[in-house]
Amino acid sequence: RRGDMVLAIAVALFVAIPQATAFMSEFLQRSRIGSEVPDELKGIYDQEEYEQSNLYTKAKSNFCLLKDVFDSVVFFAFWFLKGFPWLLDVCDGLHLQSEIYTGLVFIGIITLAGMLLEIPWEIYQTFVLEERFGFNKTTPWTFVKDHVKTVMLMVLLGVPLLCLVLGFLIATGDQGWLMAFLSITAFQLIFVFVTPAVILPLFMEMIPLPDGIALITNDIDKGQPSMSFLSSRVFYQRAQEGSFNGKPCWVTKDRRFQGAKAGAKLSICWHPSGTSGEPAWSLIEGEPEGGGVVYATCSIGCDGVSGGCKMDWELNSEAVARVSHEPATGSGVSAPLVQQRIQTTCNDVGSLRSNLLRLADGLGYHGASIFVIDGSSRSAHSNAFCTGFGKYRRICLFDTLLPLMSEGEVLAVLGHEIGHDRLYHVHTRLALGIMYSFVQFFALGQFIHSEAISAAFFVQKPEVYLGLVLFFIVWSVVDFAVQIPLTVHSRMNEYAADRYSIEADASYGALLGAALKKLMRKSKVNLTPHPFKVFLTYSHPPLDTRLAAIREHQRLVHPSQRQISSFE
Repeated sequence: RRGDMVLAIAVALFVAIPQATAFMSEFLQRSRIGSEVPDELKGIYDQEEYEQSNLYTKAKSNFCLLKDVFDSVVFFAFWFLKGFPWLLDVCDGLHLQSEIYTGLVFIGIITLAGMLLEIPWEIYQTFVLEERFGFNKTTPWTFVKDHVKTVMLMVLLGVPLLCLVLGFLIATGDQGWLMAFLSITAFQLIFVFVTPAVILPLFMEMIPLPDGIALITNDIDKGQPSMSFLSSRVFYQRAQEGSFNGKPCWVTKDRRFQGAKAGAKLSICWHPSGTSGEPAWSLIEGEPEGGGVVYATCSIGCDGVSGGCKMDWELNSEAVARVSHEPATGSGVSAPLVQQRIQTTCNDVGSLRSNLLRLADGLGYHGASIFVIDGSSRSAHSNAFCTGFGKYRRICLFDTLLPLMSEGEVLAVLGHEIGHDRLYHVHTRLALGIMYSFVQFFALGQFIHSEAISAAFFVQKPEVYLGLVLFFIVWSVVDFAVQIPLTVHSRMNEYAADRYSIEADASYGALLGAALKKLMRKSKVNLTPHPFKVFLTYSHPPLDTRLAAIREHQRLVHPSQRQISSFE
């Protein structure tokens, strides 16, 4: 009917508001690429690094624009080619025993189709875009496993919850929205406690930060793919009773390397025969006792007591080429390895652990456990965060953070993260989310049976499960509008957490600023974002304004200290 088409166009224009705004902000962002760097940020990049940052920003922008166009074309084509009534007829034609089952099939098909359409873009982003700029560490097998686990969680957790919501909406009439809201809220609250202990370890190896000295390999150049399994690895010292050949030894604890014979571990130990028959420190596959392949040797080792020492390694290039499936040259040395060095740095993680626990207790963040996340198994990007409540509190450091920052810088960053908890930012965000969810489900109760909304999607008879899907499509515009003040609030929280860290210790202002600069440089962050893009989507303040705020608060709360001239 002509009236339905007019209504559909009007609703489509309304639904398109967030996407159109996102397009505009992305084009404005692109206009700032390569512009002059603020004085506060000069020196973070040299000229070559700045050009790489600009190329990375532009590549991500191109990707986002293309993906958004594709998603929009697919969605609106499905809508105006009357895909919703067609899919409704398909599901009704199955003659399932319950409307709940029909709704599960309907929503399941839409969800599965969305996931399948998303996978090619994720593959390109991970294995092409991020790979090109040296960030990707994800293997195809890890990529597949993560998606399988995601689907399993959706089936095990999402399907029962969706059944419950549909059941309340169908069976309890006008009060269905309230029962659905209470169910979702209860699930969210349980999920807050379960996630750190159960969900996160499914996707990330969470390694308790041990005492002792850790050995960390340097970041291998992205042009050396054959050696990626040796790049930025953290080797943890075994306990004294776990020494090998009378000397300390170190073992990786992440799931990153799948070797030819000895499994997912690498070890550094004193090997009596090395690669040339002479005793030497050796980097080998598997446990020290396993007799695995020797990938590199070093004549000077670490005493396992003091941090800061460095070890330079001589590669067994044939072994490295063999495990990476790359042919070696006639000389027995694979070409990509000739100019590449492997170096390990000693890091006193025992001292870091003690000082982190002392900091947490001093700030009232009691009972926290400290874990290292094997972020390097997926990406070269770094992060740190605190999660959980009560006895489920966890301080989490990405393993890529350990070689990047000094101990003091890590402490300053964690002072910031603990600040989010002690200033009740997490609690406030959870409370705001629950209140917004109440409003959302109340609106759902009013419009789920709306014939006007159904007609806008060319459906004549509204069904509960269809109304649920269509409502959230239309409500996405409200989501977009509400997200803006929440994003502004998030940036304010970041400033507040910075202030909390500065107040915790007089040295943390300079250390926090230096740590942020290192993080930005490592991640090739865009230093000249457009203000409109920042306003819409940035959960964290731009680095220049953030550093200026850190310097000013340091001056206010620690006036007797030497003021920060630059964050180095």
